[in-house]
Amino acid sequence: MSLIYNIESTWLSLKHHAFRSLLAMLGVVLGVAAVVGMLAVSEGAKRESIERIQQQGVDNIIIHSEKPNANATGGENIFFYGITREDLTHFQTVFDNIKRVVPIVGLRQTVYVNGRPSDIALVGTTPDFITVSRSENADPRGRWLTDADREMASMVCSVGTEAARQMFGLEDPLGKPVSVYGATFQVVGLIENPLLSKVAGKYDINNMIFVDYETLLSIFNRDFMAVEADYVYVQVDDLDYLKNTADRIRTYLAESHELPDYTISVPYELLLAEQATQRVFTVVMGSIAAISLLVGGIGIMNIMLANIYERTKEIGTLRALGAPRRTILVQFLFEAVTLTGLGGVLGVGIGFLIALLIKHTADMPTIVTPASVIVALTVSVFTGIIFGTHPAWKAASLSPIEALRR
Repeated sequence: MSLIYNIESTWLSLKHHAFRSLLAMLGVVLGVAAVVGMLAVSEGAKRESIERIQQQGVDNIIIHSEKPNANATGGENIFFYGITREDLTHFQTVFDNIKRVVPIVGLRQTVYVNGRPSDIALVGTTPDFITVSRSENADPRGRWLTDADREMASMVCSVGTEAARQMFGLEDPLGKPVSVYGATFQVVGLIENPLLSKVAGKYDINNMIFVDYETLLSIFNRDFMAVEADYVYVQVDDLDYLKNTADRIRTYLAESHELPDYTISVPYELLLAEQATQRVFTVVMGSIAAISLLVGGIGIMNIMLANIYERTKEIGTLRALGAPRRTILVQFLFEAVTLTGLGGVLGVGIGFLIALLIKHTADMPTIVTPASVIVALTVSVFTGIIFGTHPAWKAASLSPIEALRR
């Protein structure tokens, strides 16, 4: 029999039992919709978390100075704590596999622009910060901090694009003064981070003021600052030895610091952990969807067995007219695959709607990938083949005489 005959036969069967066929497809529809929807949620969450971690730089080790709690100090007040300049020198000169060491220290004083107070944070850092943070110079007329600024103790600063907008509005910020506790810095450049990265994942780079690290510490000494580095970015040369380098830093700090006045985070390790968590989430969601498809497949098998019972005379007539068993097998298997295929298409459409609904109601990123659609449709077709084979084989095995007699 031709393909056209199989299509016509399947169409007539679905037409005469439309409601029953729809109920049979319902399990496949829900299963495929669950596959598409849950994979969209998983993919969206994975990309968002990975992008957030990658913004910190997967080749960085981030050290954060933290004030020890009262239990660790025995109730004694601690005025100076955290990573010191001696630590920075040790990282740079003693350890191997270290490309850059970039300290960041914040001045906890109010910044004034044109006599008006501002809530923009002013921090000191080194010229390598623009490379480590993957930022760029936003105005070709200006520049970023240089080694010469440190050597000459230049009173200059580079301002984030968002900070410049808040402080100067529509005015040109280049050349404008920025004052903080009696010290005045001149804006010589604008910095922009296209990835919208944040320092240690907390402070927006585009909304900060940057001055030279050594210059800031020379002006505001220990009387103004409790730490010599709030954060330290340690960028490694070889990512394969990042874990080893991080372990050596942990060992050194544990031996050189009497109190636990620091924490260490490794974005690459966070990335690996996040990927492992997402894999587990995908497996769980896939298992739930597989159960739905299993239920749908059982429904398809039931409807096909019912069709065989109702069409026994038709099968007997075809066999009596010389139709081989293979023809009957292909006909009923084609019907089963058509049912699951249609259910797969409907399920993909509903999965898209589920993803959009979650995105707009729960404010969660969802991404429907072509791979998830292909997987969902492929699984639905295989469901029809697996659960339709037994009914089709049973129909093909009917004896023509027994079929006509019934």
